[in-house]
Amino acid sequence: MIDTSETTRKPDPSSFNGTRKLVRPRLPAGDRRHDSLYGEDPLTHAMQDNLPNVESSHAEAFYFQKQIQQQTNLTVVLEDGEEFTGLLEWYDRCVIKLRVGRQRVLVYKSGIKYLYKATEANAAAPIMK
Repeated sequence: MIDTSETTRKPDPSSFNGTRKLVRPRLPAGDRRHDSLYGEDPLTHAMQDNLPNVESSHAEAFYFQKQIQQQTNLTVVLEDGEEFTGLLEWYDRCVIKLRVGRQRVLVYKSGIKYLYKATEANAAAPIMK
C-alpha cells in the first residue's frame, strides 16, 4: 500500500527549488567604505550626471569638428615638450585621437600644453622673433 500523504505534501520553503537569490550581506558600519561622493550604493554614480553645471559656448567642440572636416594638420605640444603633428580623427571630453603617419595616438587633453595648425607655424615664424 502506498502512503498518499507523502505525495500530496506541500514543499518545504527552506528547501532548494532551483531558483537562486542574490544575497548581499550588510557590513558593520565600521567596515563600510566611506565615500561621500557616491552615497550608499557605489554604482549609482554611473547612472547620474554629476557634472558641474557650467555654461559652455561649445567653442572647443566647434573647433575640433571644423579641423576634422577640413582634415587640418595639427601640432600638439604636450606638457613635457613632446610634439605630435597629424590629423585629428576623433575627440571626446577627455582625449583626442590623432593620426600621425600610419599610427593612431590617443592624447589626454590634460596632458596638452597647447595645439596649433601646422600650416600656421611656418607663416607666423617671422612674427615670433
